[in-house]
Amino acid sequence: MDDFTLTARIIAKTAEYLDFPSVVGHETPFLDYLERDFSAAGFAVTRRRNLTIVETGTAGPIHCAHVDRHGVIMDGQGHGNFAAFAVKTEKYGQMAAPSQSLFDKIASRYRGEEMFAYDRQTGGRLAYGDVEDVILDTDNERVRFHFRGLPLLPEGTPVAFARTVQREGENLVSGQLDNPLSAALLRVAAEAGLTGKIVFAAEEEIGRSAGHILQWAGERMSSFSEFLVIDTSPFADGAEAARGTVVLRRKDANGAFDEAMVAQLSNGAEELGIPVLFKDAFIEAANEKARAAGEPEQGLGITELGRLVTLSQGQFTGATLQIPTWNYHSNRETTAHGAVLNAARLLLSISNR
Repeated sequence: MDDFTLTARIIAKTAEYLDFPSVVGHETPFLDYLERDFSAAGFAVTRRRNLTIVETGTAGPIHCAHVDRHGVIMDGQGHGNFAAFAVKTEKYGQMAAPSQSLFDKIASRYRGEEMFAYDRQTGGRLAYGDVEDVILDTDNERVRFHFRGLPLLPEGTPVAFARTVQREGENLVSGQLDNPLSAALLRVAAEAGLTGKIVFAAEEEIGRSAGHILQWAGERMSSFSEFLVIDTSPFADGAEAARGTVVLRRKDANGAFDEAMVAQLSNGAEELGIPVLFKDAFIEAANEKARAAGEPEQGLGITELGRLVTLSQGQFTGATLQIPTWNYHSNRETTAHGAVLNAARLLLSISNR
């Protein structure tokens, strides 16, 4: 598959996948569709609670990508609650109080957005409406969404953002890319010869996906050091995406990743002439400048792989491969075609060694 076709296929598949709602805690319609899509392409697929597992038929890494997206859960009284907080509290009993700064980000990202309610099992669309306002409910520790045009819906009904993938000019793509873009990358790569397994997991946005992956992996092996987690990686602007950079990590806030696998990715990128940015080193350099200026520092961040390493006490590890984006966690998250292509080129190059 030539580079132009590879990129075009991934972007088209991203648009296709974004049509299937997958609000955190209510990912069944998308996980079911992934099962059908890979099965139709001739792959052996296993569907289990919170996971869709694909066998390519050839030994190799275990590639992982989360499938959940941000959205809203209706409260039965005409309003909705931001799903990441509601699901944590109601399903897992974790009190997840939003900070003022996080609320401000959520409100600015989603006010005025069109959304649709859907059946949590089938994905069938129930009604459309628009976000009229977003309120910080400090009494109940919720981020509450007020809608215009949405009828009264039963408590627990998931509501997804309706914005589709947009092609901007000849080189950019935007939408709710986190994380249908990674799922699309793996789907097209599988068709192009990707080896190993692919695991799609629910509930990453509330920190639960690694547990689902670990439960499945722990039933089959006692240790494994070749997990490769695919995701997007946020930046303040589009400079890295425009360069076609791939984002790697040696560690996150949970600890170090597998040195050999990280080196394999880094060396593979160098051989292909692909720019590499190590996100942990990037953050540490920014923090040095912040300390010198007396400004607040930022954390190293927590990845799905980092959670997997911690939960397994280091028995399961690997590396991450991320696509740089900006306007992160919004419905206008954006990246460049070159960044998508280079992630695919590196993924396939490593797979075919």
